[in-house]
Amino acid sequence: MSKIAFKPIPWPVFFGVGAFLLLVHAAWYLGVWPGPIGEDGYSVIANIERGVPKYSGKEAGWLLYVLATYGATWRLEAVVIPLILLQIAIFTRILSWAYAQGYRKTALFFLVWIACAPHVMNFEVSLYPDAVFSLAFIGVLFEVWVGLKEGRANPYGAWAIACMLPVAAFFKANGILIFAPVLYLAYRWQGRWRWFLVAACVFWGALVQVGSKVHDLGNGHGALKPLVLFETVNFMQSKPMGLWENRQMVTERTQQIIYKYISQQDIDFLYDRDYWDTLWHQNRDRVRFWQMTAEDRRALRYDFFTYNLWRNLPAFLSSRVNVFLASAFAQGGIVRPDNAMHYINRLQTVSERNFFELEVLPDFVDKAFHLSYDWRFLWWTPFLGVFLIVVCAWTAMRQRAWDDVVVTWTLLAQLGGIFVFSIAAEYRYLLLIFYSPLLLVPLWYLQKRQG
Repeated sequence: MSKIAFKPIPWPVFFGVGAFLLLVHAAWYLGVWPGPIGEDGYSVIANIERGVPKYSGKEAGWLLYVLATYGATWRLEAVVIPLILLQIAIFTRILSWAYAQGYRKTALFFLVWIACAPHVMNFEVSLYPDAVFSLAFIGVLFEVWVGLKEGRANPYGAWAIACMLPVAAFFKANGILIFAPVLYLAYRWQGRWRWFLVAACVFWGALVQVGSKVHDLGNGHGALKPLVLFETVNFMQSKPMGLWENRQMVTERTQQIIYKYISQQDIDFLYDRDYWDTLWHQNRDRVRFWQMTAEDRRALRYDFFTYNLWRNLPAFLSSRVNVFLASAFAQGGIVRPDNAMHYINRLQTVSERNFFELEVLPDFVDKAFHLSYDWRFLWWTPFLGVFLIVVCAWTAMRQRAWDDVVVTWTLLAQLGGIFVFSIAAEYRYLLLIFYSPLLLVPLWYLQKRQG
């Protein structure tokens, strides 16, 4: 294991960065209090109020957190404020570390372009888990990378990983990938901190599983089921040209199963190539996929992988490219800072919109967000992250730097998973890629130094 002696973070730098971030993020939150709710956030809160959180279809880790915070207080800010503080802590750690290593311009770039970006703060204070999940995932990977480079057990890094792990692993389905680099770090470390990391993985995994069973949270809708449904409906679109080559686009069994739950007319009318919501969350009087039996789901999945996918490979690939690019260019699903006004009166919460009756700050926040949104193709772009993931993963393989391979290929797997499995053109799914330069820029610097 190659050993690098990173410079310690001076406490004045750490607290200075933290205080500045706390001031900026607190001001933003006061301007949007109690935070954007959105359709997904409303679904989670409303189903918790009805006593059936599993019907929101979200991951057990996220539901347990909302149950523990909102369920105990009936306040939306009780959900949001701890997440804001966690994200500020992660930003502070990475930015102050970069500054301490002499990457001062890089730290300033991270501060302006990522940590204090209007769209980042807007997602951060919303009732969506994507922002905190994405940053925690990068935060864990950062601590893993530092621990591997230092070549020795680091108590601070171990505790940081343990604290971020439940968010990074269980708030979103694709978080499961984080266990690979964490357990690899445990393998490379020696002594009790190795077993501390293993114990943290076991503890959080067991806690989420037990909590899910106790509160009957279900298993979420996962990634494969919506992909199969979304793309099967895509394959069954009517083709006006009527070419004989377009016969048998899906198996007869697939047609029989699909027509139990939706008509061909609704397949043509309700299919949206950017979103699967019209086939699942909406139009439940016309689309009954939510009533599909386990036997039918298994049959659809089998037909999808043995015939339907390969018969429609061009349509599948074009769909994947479309959803990914629509997400990358933020062409849908963006919650405005004042989004709470559309939902808060429909909930039983005791939270109030603009509780402090501010005037100037909400107006400033709204204008700052819309200015950022107008330039989203530049300021929000995840393509720097995409570029760095590919370059760093390739360089790690070329240099046979296996520690870097574990870290970069975890991100490459995330990028591939987002491309393949996304069924809605939501920018928030790419926040993890947008955040990845926080880790990959320092990693790339060291790769260049090592040749």
